[in-house]
Amino acid sequence: MRLLFVCSGNICRSAMAAAYARDRLARSGLCGVVVESAGTLGLEEERASPAAVQVLREGGLDLSGHRSRGLESVRPCAAEIVIGMERSHLEAVERLCGTSAQERHLLRAFEGGADPRGGAPDLEDPIGGPIEGYRECFEAIRACVDHLVARLERGS
Repeated sequence: MRLLFVCSGNICRSAMAAAYARDRLARSGLCGVVVESAGTLGLEEERASPAAVQVLREGGLDLSGHRSRGLESVRPCAAEIVIGMERSHLEAVERLCGTSAQERHLLRAFEGGADPRGGAPDLEDPIGGPIEGYRECFEAIRACVDHLVARLERGS
């Protein structure tokens, strides 16, 4: 299974979500899930935001080797599940892939549990803001990814 996280530049939110999801999946023992991330702005080979690297380091994860990828370079239509940080990110995937059978959700659809809910808000981009904004963003990512992984563990 391919799981794709999408944000704007792939230097902050989707990169943090993918790094945490890889770690969380490994800790759960769930195998066979390939986790990728990409950005709708098409940035290629950019380093992760220094604040994102720092916040993940505080959480025991290493994002220092991350390099951004544009959405089109990761074959988004081949992902079974696409998780966008904002509605515009899911709309970009739809423009590329049409109404394929893949699941598409906003990350915050998983805030309340393993079953995604409609009407979820966007996850605001902390880029350029204070470090506390990155920490808050990562806390939201962790909670949502934990619920997403629980859903994958139960097989639905």
